[in-house]
Amino acid sequence: MDNNGIKDNLRPPAAKKIKTDNFGITAILSDDYKKDITLMQVHSCEVESKQQLQAVIKELALKLPHFQHLKRVHERNVLICPSDDIKDTLEQHLQLHQISENVLKTLCRNVNVIEVPASSAKLRVQYEQMTKYWPCKFHPDKYAESLQNGSNFTVSQRAYHKRMAELLWKLSKDVNDGQNVGICVDPRRPSIVAIAGDGSSHQHCVMWLVDHVARSQRGGAWQTDQQFVKDEPHTKSTLSGLPQIFYDYLKQDAACQDLRLGAELPRREEQQPQPEPVEDIHADNLCKYGPYLCTGYDVYLLREPCLMCSMALVHSRVKRIFFLERSDNGALASKFQLHAVKELNHHYEVFQFTM
Repeated sequence: MDNNGIKDNLRPPAAKKIKTDNFGITAILSDDYKKDITLMQVHSCEVESKQQLQAVIKELALKLPHFQHLKRVHERNVLICPSDDIKDTLEQHLQLHQISENVLKTLCRNVNVIEVPASSAKLRVQYEQMTKYWPCKFHPDKYAESLQNGSNFTVSQRAYHKRMAELLWKLSKDVNDGQNVGICVDPRRPSIVAIAGDGSSHQHCVMWLVDHVARSQRGGAWQTDQQFVKDEPHTKSTLSGLPQIFYDYLKQDAACQDLRLGAELPRREEQQPQPEPVEDIHADNLCKYGPYLCTGYDVYLLREPCLMCSMALVHSRVKRIFFLERSDNGALASKFQLHAVKELNHHYEVFQFTM
């Protein structure tokens, strides 16, 4: 019994501490997905009857086909044209576009200048903001929505990504003197294809990683003093993209014993495509034709890559990039968004870990 006269065995048990998982994966989307709604001024008019409305809509669709992202009509209000297009008067503008006399008279009656959304919505949250101004057309992109709200990964996928994030820290701290480390993974298995770190030369981690992936495909151009894992005869996969120092660390770490290591061997020209079950369409070419550069592979980096390295990953056809820390010269989130440049002939997805 304690000083308060309460028997110890009657005291309620202490509340258990709830373990919270602070690990997060944030998609780095282009500015189109997160920009504020912009408005533009347009001329509109209120039509008096349904018969007039039908004639007006038919002629406007042919001669002034604006507002593809908006509903042309709201109740009896009709959008005519952007106000900036009118140089003199609305009547002169309509005459210039050969609007018939009857429709012209209808459009020039009960005219208002209003504000409507200037561009289409990428996400539902934008659409909901836009409809406060004027009814909009919207075709939801389920995958884009899942990227925005973080539901695009399954529980098992999130668990694997978290392991790779933690492994980046460990490899950097224990093996690479705190410098940047990169891991390339074939997500179909999943299996670690190659590992690289910033070396003593001026070449960055990503450049070494791409070259190590090439080694797994019987290539590789850079000279290095590093020792790489040698494959056993008649093996069905290759470990040749793994420097011996990283491989030994993984083999000695009890927490890494169940990690799958190795890359699929390059297929000979006479081999037929071998499609395998995959979770998404982005890995189809890898499944059908085998390894080619970094096609279909995921790259995990401790630090956000610079522009040179980010471009190297474009040329290497990487599927997705995950990184932990932003960089002062980072080209995916900090200073630039290379993956959002529409003119590129390849685009990868980018995610940042939060721990």
